[in-house]
Amino acid sequence: MLFRKSSFIGLSALLLTGVAAGCSQQQGTGTQAGGTSGSKNKDIKVMMSYHASMEQFKGTDNMNDNKLTKVIREKTGLNVKYESLPKDNPSQKVSIILASGDVPDLMRINGKSDYFKLAQQGAFEPLDELIQQYIPNISSMNTKEVLDAARYEGKIYGLPHRVAQKVGVGILSRSDILQEAGVAEPKTIDEFYAALKTIKEKKNMAPLTAKASNPGSFTASFLPFAGAFGVGTTTVVKNGQLAFSWLQPEYKEFLTTMKKWYEEGLIDQEFSINKDEKDKMINGTAAFSVSYWADAFTIDRSIKEKKNGGALRYIAPVTGKNGQSGVPEEAVAGGSYWVIPKQAKNKQGAAEYISYIYGEEADKLLTYGIEGQDYKMENGKAVQTPEQSNEIPWRTLYFLGDSDPSFFARLEAKGFLPYYQPLEPFKRNREETVFSPSVEAWDTKFTELRNFTEENALKFIMNKRSLDEFDKFVQEFNAKGGKAAIEAMNAWYTKK
Repeated sequence: MLFRKSSFIGLSALLLTGVAAGCSQQQGTGTQAGGTSGSKNKDIKVMMSYHASMEQFKGTDNMNDNKLTKVIREKTGLNVKYESLPKDNPSQKVSIILASGDVPDLMRINGKSDYFKLAQQGAFEPLDELIQQYIPNISSMNTKEVLDAARYEGKIYGLPHRVAQKVGVGILSRSDILQEAGVAEPKTIDEFYAALKTIKEKKNMAPLTAKASNPGSFTASFLPFAGAFGVGTTTVVKNGQLAFSWLQPEYKEFLTTMKKWYEEGLIDQEFSINKDEKDKMINGTAAFSVSYWADAFTIDRSIKEKKNGGALRYIAPVTGKNGQSGVPEEAVAGGSYWVIPKQAKNKQGAAEYISYIYGEEADKLLTYGIEGQDYKMENGKAVQTPEQSNEIPWRTLYFLGDSDPSFFARLEAKGFLPYYQPLEPFKRNREETVFSPSVEAWDTKFTELRNFTEENALKFIMNKRSLDEFDKFVQEFNAKGGKAAIEAMNAWYTKK
């Protein structure tokens, strides 16, 4: 979420005054053996983001009083009290809390822009020394590169909330339709084109469906095909600098190919107004889509309910003429950070709490629950039924980031694993800007620039604007802030 300047500027003076008045206190001398806090002050307050699972407690259980929080308090020796930011306008509430001086000891900040602006204001405690003293297991959750991306003027002010998901979308095929049409699984962009033509001829359908009616959906729906031209990520590296992929000659080649497919009836003629690609895959009126793994689960479940003989399979991203392929790698840090406010009363306790939650014991607790109640151990492995897992959906509230074991356990419990795992071996491309700090000229213009690109991409593909005007589009893009955005981003990248 981008930072709302209107809610922040009015509080800036008050916030700075409050920070200046605050003092940095370190209680205690260290963490005791066994994970019990060594902090003299045992009270800590943790401010979470709102999540729908907060409303899924049963009986007398609540966010502060349930079987998991009792274990956390027992194991840490800390009297942890949890609170939540509101569902609406959380950024505004964060500013109010920090300006008031009555702050939590640990809180989650959503949005890279919010985090860096507040760090610049002096709202957060630098964490380097606290990490060294009290969070020795920091590397279990965040790599050095990810931590370095959270630095402001050389210091870490927040721990990124790790995202374990490595890939999101892939080319989903109705393998039964391919088999009926006698089409082998395509591996190159040319083979994919040939497959589309054969299926159209034999099955009388537009084989590739997509959705492009919502902002961002065009980009997501065509990622693997853009990747075959080397422009499947937002930026590319050219001559040691970043450049927008959307302005490259290769992007024009990609659009030219999609235009050809569309004109030949190989792409769903309604793709520009589609809000969803699932129905046509379910009904067998399309053979391919670029689908998120959770959507593949829904499609497959519906196909099985219809009992129409349909079958699904993810295929590898097709390769282009230069051997390029892939989809963007999902960001390991999801744009939110755990911070200790400058005026927090128990900074050591907050750091010790982080260390415990990062540990294997807490990860197992928050992944599976209580042994004997929510799962059992068999041959050294935790075994849990989907029903047991779904009985405690709120447990994820207490994570400070995803570990790989917890992520895969949740996927398995919900039935998503067979749809996520096939995507893992496929080629993924790195987007460098994921690891940048907040860059104002980029952050404030990115959504507008992406939407402008998508709007024109649709026009080019559907022949509502001639591709002869691609250079003019580039000029328009740069005039809208694209040139300033990439120059500002390169000021970071070239120093990195």
